[in-house]
Amino acid sequence: MRVAIGGFQHETNTFAPHRADFEAFRMPDAWPALTRGDGVIPTMAGRNIPISGFMEKSQAARDDMVPLLWCSAEPSSFVTRDAFERIAGMFAEDLAAAGPLDAVYLDLHGAMVCEHLEDGEGALLAQLRQMIGKGVPLVISLDLHANLTEDMVALSDGMTIFRTYPHLDMAETGARAYDLLRAVMAGRVSAKALRKPSFLVPLTAQYTGQSPCRELYGGLDDLCGEGVCSADFAAGFPPADIRDAGPGLVVYGDNAAAVERAADRLYDDVLRAEERFKDHLLSPEEAVAQAGNLARGGKPVVLADAQDNPGAGATSDTVGLLAALLRADGEKAVLGVVHDPAAAALAHEAGLGGGLTVGLGALTRM
Repeated sequence: MRVAIGGFQHETNTFAPHRADFEAFRMPDAWPALTRGDGVIPTMAGRNIPISGFMEKSQAARDDMVPLLWCSAEPSSFVTRDAFERIAGMFAEDLAAAGPLDAVYLDLHGAMVCEHLEDGEGALLAQLRQMIGKGVPLVISLDLHANLTEDMVALSDGMTIFRTYPHLDMAETGARAYDLLRAVMAGRVSAKALRKPSFLVPLTAQYTGQSPCRELYGGLDDLCGEGVCSADFAAGFPPADIRDAGPGLVVYGDNAAAVERAADRLYDDVLRAEERFKDHLLSPEEAVAQAGNLARGGKPVVLADAQDNPGAGATSDTVGLLAALLRADGEKAVLGVVHDPAAAALAHEAGLGGGLTVGLGALTRM
């Protein structure tokens, strides 16, 4: 098949102070900088990211891949209107120049909120769907922290979602998106179902190695069978303060009744798990005290931020844990990561082994 591929990713914490402008998408970080056209395939090949898993399967099938663009920005506050419209415009230009297509695949996040609209992915899908029409299958992959919306489900023909947190299965999710696209093209996806439980799941309770997420994600394949070919669950991203924030699930297949039954079963499982999503958070003082007790065993102790990025899009310059360590006279402790460019520059000036006294962090005023 001749399939257009691309990606546009941002995880939006609407409580954070710094917005994602166009330069944030052009700048390389843990992921590549904005890449367009012929550069997409070599740049994204071999990575643990959804588009890479999709590409690998597509190449094995000897498809004709038509790369559009791929970009991401570090989690932060709202995507600026300028950034969204410029990047969406690039997608439109590249799709218009792509020629006849059999299908489209997009590597999205699912929690993008812009200055001027709450559902960034839905708006992008609406624009592209208008261009390709209803007859061209459009399949997407999403992060486990996606806030599913009716538009995302209605405007796409299928979606797959990460099943691990921390995210280990990103490329695998893209590969599943390829399989789902093939199912769509083979006529095995004529029904879809969306469910949205009416509560938020704390990020700290979304770890898939423990209950209840371990059982919810571990049982997804069991929902598939006669009439059902795909089922996925997004735990949601509560720091995006929008109407559709929260968990969601999608089921696809060629038997509407079976799809609805599978969706109801998973929905009921999620509702029954609500009480178990309650999580006890330690204060910095409690955490330092527990770490001190554990350290008496002679092994290092790690006090870890439970998010998959510092502060889930926040500033990374808070010093509450550092203050608790100092108050407890903590010794042989290493702290990372603190974002303070001025302090970092002074440390470089002092050089390896040098010493200095400097204020650290606490730069952002909300």
